[in-house]
Amino acid sequence: MPAKSVPLRDKGMSPGVSSLQVHLLGPMAIRRDGAAVALPASRKVRALLGYLAVAPHAVTRSHLCELLWDVPNDPRGELRWCLSKVRGLVDEPGRQRVEARGETVRLDLSDCVVDAIDVSRAGAAGIDTLGTKPLQVLAALFGGDFLDGLEIDRSPVFNGWLTAERRRFRGYHAALLEQLTARVPDDKAFGYLDKRLQLAPFDPRIHEALLNALARHGRIREGEEHVAATVRLFAAEGLDDTPIRDAWRAARVQGEGPLLLGAVASPPAAPDASRPDPAVEPRRASIAVMPFVDQASEGNGRGGLADALVHDVITRLAKLRSLFVIAQGTVFALRDRRTPPEEAGRVLNVDYVASGSVQRRSQRLVVTVELTETQTARIVWADVFDHKLDDAFVVLDEIGNRIVASIDHEIETI
Repeated sequence: MPAKSVPLRDKGMSPGVSSLQVHLLGPMAIRRDGAAVALPASRKVRALLGYLAVAPHAVTRSHLCELLWDVPNDPRGELRWCLSKVRGLVDEPGRQRVEARGETVRLDLSDCVVDAIDVSRAGAAGIDTLGTKPLQVLAALFGGDFLDGLEIDRSPVFNGWLTAERRRFRGYHAALLEQLTARVPDDKAFGYLDKRLQLAPFDPRIHEALLNALARHGRIREGEEHVAATVRLFAAEGLDDTPIRDAWRAARVQGEGPLLLGAVASPPAAPDASRPDPAVEPRRASIAVMPFVDQASEGNGRGGLADALVHDVITRLAKLRSLFVIAQGTVFALRDRRTPPEEAGRVLNVDYVASGSVQRRSQRLVVTVELTETQTARIVWADVFDHKLDDAFVVLDEIGNRIVASIDHEIETI
């Protein structure tokens, strides 16, 4: 977890607390005493500030050089220059927030308001445990993607990290909005539902919630228009629109309105006495293992070590009786449609999503893995596997075994 920032409830600032506010959820912005601080034109200075702001611990200078510079003439010199600019943004008389000690660098924003840190802390604690007012405060912090517009040319390591962080914060945003739509009245929920659809336009559950709310308020024409637009959207992506049509029919029946779309609602089927009652059947946890990001690949990155590892993990997880595992073809199809993991989890309606990345560093293979609870976007387990790359297949086998054992253990103990 990143270093704690001043909680949002203390935004009014108490004596002895800095008035510095750092906004990372959207285009970067810094405010001191309520006034905007001019940011430097250098994208790498802003990238360095954003990275250090959410880093959970001190970072080595060599790592920062690898992060931001592909083949620089003098990476250490450029890093020193960038750090001097960061100091100008966040340091104050008597308060040095950039801590450079020997080979490590740390940014201490513990006395500042940092939106991304507040959201991360809430996500780690469990978004579903928050009250409605804190949920609304946190949801209002999102002005776009994490570090919106801050991609850097020829910095693949930074861009890979940025992609992963944006996925994480989109997951938090989606979880916040999901909790809010379930708690507030319909007249307020419509705005949250619209935002949820912007984040996950192919999630049938969000469309169903919106259609139910429209039917309850007699906004039939809007419901019809939404269904028609969604059907066209799903058709363009080759997705089945049946759940959307069915959801609207069910919503109209509950709202006691006439059925449209030329459909006639069928009475609910009588329960089949020959089948066991699902209420007494033990429920298996469900999981989708999304294709890992190969940070060394170009283009679509298909068919490499990352895909081989995910195929192996899915195959092994599928053998566990405690888990229902989404098939490989489904998750790879979602990857091809550029569906991020947190959205895929909601589209597939699974309890958990595993995602990660694969990176080759010299003669080593580094694999990062995260297991996220779909409903709350809480990361319940994460690990980094670092192995020699003497024999790729042996490495994949060993990493695959450890990932499967760890995921199975974590899900059973949750």
